[in-house]
Amino acid sequence: MTTNRVRKDVIRERMAATGESYNVAARGLLQGTPKAEVLAALRVQRWLPGDSLDVPCPCGGTCEPGENCGRCDAPHRHVARSPGSTVDVDVWEDRYDCPGCSASYCLTVVLTGRPWGVVAMVPQGGGAEPVARVRVFPGVMHPQLEVGTATAG
Repeated sequence: MTTNRVRKDVIRERMAATGESYNVAARGLLQGTPKAEVLAALRVQRWLPGDSLDVPCPCGGTCEPGENCGRCDAPHRHVARSPGSTVDVDVWEDRYDCPGCSASYCLTVVLTGRPWGVVAMVPQGGGAEPVARVRVFPGVMHPQLEVGTATAG
């Protein structure tokens, strides 16, 4: 099952990065975050493109059909999805590649209810305005943020 494979991959990545045992890494991944939300985000991001354009996209049916390439007229194929914002956790970016040449393009999509992390307002000392902090779910690969906490804009 995809969910189990993805979960095990993420646990092994944490083991390699931290030197923890499998059980310690598995428990540590979900501290403070509902397990279902983390697994849903991993399913949204981690899937393999289909072998053919004749079958539905394995991303879960949330992508648009690819446009025809301007260079070779082949239809673009949905190949990847990653977080598409540093502050809006419902925004994802879909990448489409042409199978006939090196052309590609990206589309920003909003997947409400399928966040890649959480945003919390953190109070600052001295009466300063609270700051928004974004925490990327464990295992989600964000192109602009590292897993953990980052200050949002």
